Amino acid sequence: MPSSEHPDPRPALFWIVAGFCAVTAYFTGVFPPFGNSNELSRLQAVVAMAEHSTFSIDLPLRTLGDHEDKAESGGRFFSNKAPGLAFAALPVYRALRLFLPAPANRTGGAIFYAMRLLTVSLLCAIAAARLSARLLQRREEERRAAPIIALAVLFGTPFLFYARSLFGHSWTAALLFLSWDLLRRREEDTGGRRSALFAAVAGLLSGWAVLSEYTVAPIALFLLARAGWGRRWTNLLFFGAGAAVPAALLLIYNAACFGSPWTLSSARETYPEYVELARQRLFGIGLPSPRVAWDYLFHPARGVLLFSPFLLWFFPGLVRWWRSREERADCVFVLAATVSFFLLLSGYVNWHGGWALGSRYLLPALFFAALPIARALVTPLSRGLFVMAAVFSLTNHLVLTSTWPHFPLDLPWPAAAGSAWFLARGWIAQNLGSLAGLPPMASLAFPVFALAALTILAIRALPPLVPRAAVAVFAGVTPLLALLTAAPEPLYTARLWRAAMLGAYSGKDPSREELARVAAEASTPEQKRRAAWAWRTYGPRP
Repeated sequence: MPSSEHPDPRPALFWIVAGFCAVTAYFTGVFPPFGNSNELSRLQAVVAMAEHSTFSIDLPLRTLGDHEDKAESGGRFFSNKAPGLAFAALPVYRALRLFLPAPANRTGGAIFYAMRLLTVSLLCAIAAARLSARLLQRREEERRAAPIIALAVLFGTPFLFYARSLFGHSWTAALLFLSWDLLRRREEDTGGRRSALFAAVAGLLSGWAVLSEYTVAPIALFLLARAGWGRRWTNLLFFGAGAAVPAALLLIYNAACFGSPWTLSSARETYPEYVELARQRLFGIGLPSPRVAWDYLFHPARGVLLFSPFLLWFFPGLVRWWRSREERADCVFVLAATVSFFLLLSGYVNWHGGWALGSRYLLPALFFAALPIARALVTPLSRGLFVMAAVFSLTNHLVLTSTWPHFPLDLPWPAAAGSAWFLARGWIAQNLGSLAGLPPMASLAFPVFALAALTILAIRALPPLVPRAAVAVFAGVTPLLALLTAAPEPLYTARLWRAAMLGAYSGKDPSREELARVAAEASTPEQKRRAAWAWRTYGPRP
């Protein structure tokens, strides 16, 4: 039993996972009247299958709105997204339709919120619980670091935001981690009675991840190799059988929609920019680019190590893991899966993902990157520095996700230059508190206090820190406070975008005063052209 000197980390982990579930439910994930095309495309695919018994989204396009995330074949339109998440949401949607009306206004209905909760959010919560369980399977000092690592991963990265949205990134991260977790459970099943079942379900989850995001295929292949580690050929067979189910679904879907089992929706894009992207290299993916790799890590609008600096501990943790010679198969897997995935996506022309929160395309490998971290937290100084990095990551993402989170690439330091600017004008992310009538900032009290309480619980579970906990927390918050109080002024295009979003989607500036003010600042022909376009597109409607 843990003594008072060595507190049990399990209660803290329980409350961290519970807090994660509560926050994903508290925020609805929508910004009426805006409907993100990524989510709307998936919703329309579900509605088409459930309401009209077809993969074509022609009818939902008329009722729920047009967007750029669609493919065309044979004169009909289809979602341009990998279909895995839509297929998983279909039975949930059908069950919800017994009680709720069909969506009528893009992604704003109750059925969209409930469907998201019971698909993406639910699976992410299960993965969060299993990550917590795996982090506990360490030596005493490493076990006591489990709460702060879990808290940083769940709340200090874009994982939380995409877990409360109908995007595929967090969903896929959860599928891949649960697949690996089942392979581990297969090995821990000493009786062997469920070994085949674990391998088959692991294959199913891995295959479904590829069915949901095609770019994660390298990680799925390494999971296949992990299943056969030690010449376990039978488990390879069962893993492959499980993965064959989503593979068959994809082939059937492609044939029905695009005329060939081997034709992906990406090859039939309708939006001109996406068409051009698909023509470059292999659907926009080519040889790794050092510049893209650098930008993934350090770009001021996207950089993983700037937004979530606690992930730096992945590198020394992996080195210590390798040197320990413990769980060598998993060490090799984590190294191969994360590095190969990163290299693949560093060859992607559209690496930034358009309007986005952070480097969203890298999220599927997040949980694997978290596994080595505890091994690096072996000294009081390493733990103290980690707490600083984790606190910055947590508070940074709290600010980022409390309001509009979809930022363009030319808006650096978005927490300060974007989120703080929106919050100062009263624009918050829609949540249950605001829907119940709470004032905008008051409705954010729940996530703020929840995160503060969870941080205290996580830090209390840690062994001694250098510097002390209070100093480490203050040092972690200070860089964000400095950014918020002295944010660099964005470029003109970013200021124009910022004003346009506020006017079009917040309800806080119906007369577009901010947009008019920024448009009046245009001084060059290019700025004037952009200002005129922004006013036509986002200006007040008669």
